[in-house]
Amino acid sequence: MSEGGRAEGESESAEGARSVVEASLEAEVLQRLASFRGRLGSELGALFDELAARLRLLDGAPGEGYFSHPTALPVLELPLWVATRFGAPGPSLDEGSRGLPPLAVELAEAAAVGYLHVRIEDDLLDEGLGDPGAAVLLSGALFARHQAVLARSLARGSAFWGLFEEVWLGYGEAMLFERRLHQGGGPRDAESFRRVLARTRPLVLPAAAALFALSRPEHLADLEAFVAALAAAHQLFVDLLHAEKDRALGNMTYVLSRLGAQVEARDAGQPRPSRTAPPNDEPRRDPEGRAATALRAQLFARGGFDAILDEARCELARAEAAAGALGLPEAVRFCKARARYMTEIQRRVFLAFFSALAGKPVANAGAPR
Repeated sequence: MSEGGRAEGESESAEGARSVVEASLEAEVLQRLASFRGRLGSELGALFDELAARLRLLDGAPGEGYFSHPTALPVLELPLWVATRFGAPGPSLDEGSRGLPPLAVELAEAAAVGYLHVRIEDDLLDEGLGDPGAAVLLSGALFARHQAVLARSLARGSAFWGLFEEVWLGYGEAMLFERRLHQGGGPRDAESFRRVLARTRPLVLPAAAALFALSRPEHLADLEAFVAALAAAHQLFVDLLHAEKDRALGNMTYVLSRLGAQVEARDAGQPRPSRTAPPNDEPRRDPEGRAATALRAQLFARGGFDAILDEARCELARAEAAAGALGLPEAVRFCKARARYMTEIQRRVFLAFFSALAGKPVANAGAPR
């Protein structure tokens, strides 16, 4: 076999092994979530069931589930990658979930319930989904489980808990800051975007717990850099795909502000709206569809989609560099695969848009959920 063929074969073998391991991890975590639901009382249990049904949490084959669909962040995988890189036993492919490192499984469960805690609050604040009282109580139960599972993996008095407190306090500030921005309370510039991204910083905690449990906290800075850049790429990409929905809801994201700022600069000679107009009036009141049409023109005819996607790719490149510094080949592969996926979605979205203009709709051309 040629060197190129051997390298390709080894890459495919590694990808296959990784898929088996990560599918086993996802299955184990979902089983643990089902077990956790069984310990909830009737009221909280019913709320959990509603959440699981809305998110299709327990549905889907590996690679298509809530934690493993094509646009998902590596919520479960990151603790596994870090734990096995810095000292936990490697997974055994022959034993399924029993061959997974116990530390990685524990921390993946902590990641899952922590992520669901954030999802409930995010949906409530961004889209008003769910009864506020019920949402607070279920998210609180999930947070309690998140903290309890983390605690089982760490020595008493670990310095990790200082990071834990810092991250979650910052998360609360970021969520409230984003809420104020949605209500028209400040500029949607690059600095604001970075401040809002602190809401995704809890993703670092389960993997950071692995570092502290394995006495390797000196790698925390590289881990933080990886998570921050990956979260930025993810947020840019998701907000780009949801630009029309966010505009209609009145959620003025950084992506929308970038697109709007470009329109504003190009039309600088045109009359400006009255300063007495309500903030964010355009996204909320557009009976003739003019704002929606202008947004599509900016996205597809004037390079807005490409410009935002290029920014997301730059963040992915930073994440890949941080993954390399950590010595996480799985994370490097994840970044490369995500970049390819973004390019494919770009192709499909443009094909769908211009085919629709020509009266030839393309089936299933858009991005998945």
